Amino acid sequence: MLTIILSTATSLLFGCSDFLGGLASRRDSAFAVTANAHLLSLVVFAVAVIVFPAPFGGIDLWWGAAAGISGGIGVASLYGALALGRMGIVAPLTAALSGSLPALYDLVRGTEVRPLSLFGLAVALVAIVIVSASGQPDERAEMPPRAIALAFAAGVGFAGSFIFFSLAGKTSGLMPLLAARVVSVALLMAVTFARRGHASLAPDARASAFGAGALDAAANVTMLTAIRIGPLAVASVLGSLYPVVTILLARTVLGERLRPVQRAGVVLALAAVMLTAIK
Repeated sequence: MLTIILSTATSLLFGCSDFLGGLASRRDSAFAVTANAHLLSLVVFAVAVIVFPAPFGGIDLWWGAAAGISGGIGVASLYGALALGRMGIVAPLTAALSGSLPALYDLVRGTEVRPLSLFGLAVALVAIVIVSASGQPDERAEMPPRAIALAFAAGVGFAGSFIFFSLAGKTSGLMPLLAARVVSVALLMAVTFARRGHASLAPDARASAFGAGALDAAANVTMLTAIRIGPLAVASVLGSLYPVVTILLARTVLGERLRPVQRAGVVLALAAVMLTAIK
C-alpha cells in the first residue's frame, strides 16, 4: 500500500513540475530551464544528505550518475516537447514509454509478469501511434514531428532513470539522487553554455523553472522510496500517471482541447500505464 501511495504522490508532483517546466520552456531555452531547475534540486539534495546521512558505496554513485544522465536528457527533452507541442499529447506519450519500458526490463531480467501486464505494453504502443497522429493541418502544426521525437526521447530517458535508480543500494539514502543531480547539472549547464554562453533565465521564466525544480526534487524522493519498497514495475508505472495532472492543468490554465481520436489515445495510454502495473 505504501508503494502505491508514494507512487501516486510521485505522479502528482511530476505532473505539476512538468506543467511548470513546460511553461518556463515556452519563455526560455528548455536546456536552460532544466539546468536551473536541477541546480535548485541539487542544493536541496546536498542539504538533505548532510542532515540525513546514510552509508553508500561507489557503485551507488555510479548508478546515480547514470540515472542523472538519463533523467537529465529525459527532462530536457520533455520540456522541449511541452514547449513545442500540446501538453495533453506530449505528457501521456512520454508516460506510456517511461512506465512500460521498466516493466519490460523486469520481464527480460526474469521477473514474472502476468499476461494482462504484457497486454498493457501492447496497448501502450497502440496509444503512442494514436496520440501522435493529428488529422488536420493546423493540428499537425500544434504537434510537429520534433515535439513527438522529443517526447519519445523523454520517455526513454525517464525509463532509464527508473531502472538505474533501482540498481542502487537500498540503504544508500539520498546519495544516488545527489550523484544524479551533480551529473545532470554539469551536463545541462555545459550544453546551455555551449548554446548561448550563459545559463541565466528570462525574468518571466524563473518562477516556473524554480517551481518545477522544487517539485521535481520532491518527486524524486518519493519515487526512489517507492522503488526501494515495492516492485520496480509497480513503482515506475504508477509513477508515470503524471499526465493526468499535466492534462488537467493544461486544460484549466491553457484551455487546451483534444480531438476525439486523440482523447481515445490518451485514455489508452493511461490504461496501458495501469495494466502494466498489475502483477
